Amino acid sequence: MTVRKMNKQYAKKCKFYELFLEAVRSQELLFEEMEEEEFYSKLYPQGEKIHPFVFGEESGSGFACGLIDEEQNRNFLTLVLVKKQDRRKGIGRELLKVLEKEIFYECRKEGKTPALEISFYNPVTFSWKIPAYNANHPNMPGTDRESYAFEFLKFLGYETFAIQNIYYLSLSEYIPDQKIKCKKEELKKKGITFERYLANQHLGMKEVLKRLGNPFWEKEILSEPVAEDGGRPIIVPVRENRVLGFTGPVDVEKSGRGYFAGIGIDTSARGHGLAKVLFCELCSCLKEEGARFMTLFTGENNPARNIYEAAGFCIVKSFANMRKTEK
Repeated sequence: MTVRKMNKQYAKKCKFYELFLEAVRSQELLFEEMEEEEFYSKLYPQGEKIHPFVFGEESGSGFACGLIDEEQNRNFLTLVLVKKQDRRKGIGRELLKVLEKEIFYECRKEGKTPALEISFYNPVTFSWKIPAYNANHPNMPGTDRESYAFEFLKFLGYETFAIQNIYYLSLSEYIPDQKIKCKKEELKKKGITFERYLANQHLGMKEVLKRLGNPFWEKEILSEPVAEDGGRPIIVPVRENRVLGFTGPVDVEKSGRGYFAGIGIDTSARGHGLAKVLFCELCSCLKEEGARFMTLFTGENNPARNIYEAAGFCIVKSFANMRKTEK
């Protein structure tokens, strides 16, 4: 067994794409199929502050890949894959050991704590199929807790630091709960309505997003062309034309999945049940736009799960965010 660091050309020579495809088609990996170039773009992601590392067994038995993300100051393990017939020979352990050694060395060189994690923060994402449902989710947010990989990583010193649950809802027959309808009427009497965001009419969107403190939301929502200019609609609760939160954008993906960037309520408007009504408004709008289903994930201890469960979502898969820190 010879493990070496590989460039894209050498990885292609070792036919790692074929290895990936075989694992997907045999359902050992839940990932969706992809074209060869897309696969290699995930092994070798581009970016000024992203540094990929790929190590492979030179006969093509397996590979391990990860990256250093300077912008987030995090290091990620993306994938370890070994041919089925070559497992239990120590190849996976050796591949991971060499990858860790390289990334940990780079960390020490920069005076940083050597650590490697598997989490949804990884800029490299894989769309995957949800078992027993004709559905997909665009990002696998950790290690499947029911998989061989979870036990493999745990054995090699990776510890779980968070649990992420995947939620699913069929929209074909979705109707908001009567309690939600009553709450919406109650809020209306208090001057709070739910509308599609109009930049020339509604006030305070930038300020609300800033207070929510989520850079991804700011980037996603503020970069979105407003509805009157042909952009995807954002749904907002408003009082006297002032924005109290957001959800959306309202968009349907090719698979039939209803898109979901997030939901946030301004601190000044919390505690009145706005979030549950707002989220159900999103579900209704996505259904009207032709979405067949919605998926999303959230931390097991995140209070936001109450919003999703109130709308009828159920947990279909659990993932572990795992990390190994050099002692």
